[in-house]
Amino acid sequence: MSNYGGWPGQPGRPGPGTWTYAPPPPKPGVIPLHPLTVADVIGGIFATLRHYFWAVYGPLATVVLACGVVTSGAIALSYSPLHTLYTAVQRQDGVSSSQLSEFLAFGGGFVLLYVIFAFLWYAVSGLLTSAVLRHAVVGRRATMRQILAEARPRLWQTLGALGAIALVVGGAFLVSIVAFVVLAALAGGGGAAIGMLLLVASAVWMLFLTIRMATLVPVVVLENQGVKDALTRAWRLNQGNWWRTLGFTMLVSLLGSVASQIVTTPISMLTSGSALISLPQPGQAWSAADLPSFGSAWVYFVGTVAATFVTSVLLLPLVPLSNGLVYIDRRIRRESLDEQLAAEAGISLATPPPPPPPTFGGGWPGQAPYGQAPYGQQPHGGWPGQQPWPGQQPPVGWPMAQPPAPPAPPVPPVPPAPETPTTPPAPPEDRAGDSGSPN
Repeated sequence: MSNYGGWPGQPGRPGPGTWTYAPPPPKPGVIPLHPLTVADVIGGIFATLRHYFWAVYGPLATVVLACGVVTSGAIALSYSPLHTLYTAVQRQDGVSSSQLSEFLAFGGGFVLLYVIFAFLWYAVSGLLTSAVLRHAVVGRRATMRQILAEARPRLWQTLGALGAIALVVGGAFLVSIVAFVVLAALAGGGGAAIGMLLLVASAVWMLFLTIRMATLVPVVVLENQGVKDALTRAWRLNQGNWWRTLGFTMLVSLLGSVASQIVTTPISMLTSGSALISLPQPGQAWSAADLPSFGSAWVYFVGTVAATFVTSVLLLPLVPLSNGLVYIDRRIRRESLDEQLAAEAGISLATPPPPPPPTFGGGWPGQAPYGQAPYGQQPHGGWPGQQPWPGQQPPVGWPMAQPPAPPAPPVPPVPPAPETPTTPPAPPEDRAGDSGSPN
């Protein structure tokens, strides 16, 4: 992790009595390149869905639609036997053990089908969102075809890794259910209590393992890891981050639940109107003959399934995106991934200047500390040239005002240098032949 932005415990963070400017971390994509906060994760989720809408929802909607076709076929095939069974229950005003077994068989088949589809949807959404985040965090564009090309080779590894977690979690839960039934049958109430404790323990183990391995799919997709290596890597990467990951997952799930209720409530009200009207009011005698007609019950069932598919398409990417951002956050904190992402985005993480030495007192950013003379003023005494009042003492801790220095003595003028006397010219010499004897 770099020293960018003055994060806590790193050079450049303001200390008591000082203030330094820490430039904001760069944000080339959907998240800033620094350890992520709750706001960063929530904002990154919705920014990714906004900028890469078709890359995420296009393939996911195709998979959910295919599962919907299979579900519609199962509903069509079960219409006739369910209609016969439902009419027989209304006519005889009761439910026999065989009829109850048939109802449970149909219900269990639909639940099993939904569990298989939910597992497939989660794997596909995790695969797609991890591939999208590779581009989203650095602000790189990506098309749906490009995301499919990058995600397709990691499909079987993703299914294998999630299948291993499902086997561990589901196996523990099934063992606890069997133990509950056996203990309740053999030991009565005491055995049932022990079996209930086993069920609670298996549920806690399921929650712990699911949250601890939240970074599994991003590890498989973004690091090209196999199933065994990915399980080990995800377990170690999210060490010491369980509660934080749980908080992110619960918050995102809560937002998704609210959005799901907004979508499904109108559909349920429209499809369940006739079925609810025919039900008896509270306090009235009730019998199987008072059940709503099969047609109204069937409309309600089909509407509920349709609403489930619609909300699944819209809300499935939320938790996988949260897990992907948790993966990026863990690598930023432990492996300085922000520096690698900045280099990939073509930007540099500048290191802020070291903090100045501490001074006495503090103040607002830009305000001069005590003892300094802002804007050319003297440390004490008011305006420039103003002297303190007679007997006035400066406050304790302030520097004493220094008296002005005496003026320098005048420099005496330098006397001019004496003139050098000039040498007179030499007399002219007599030329030969100019003088002679008289004739």
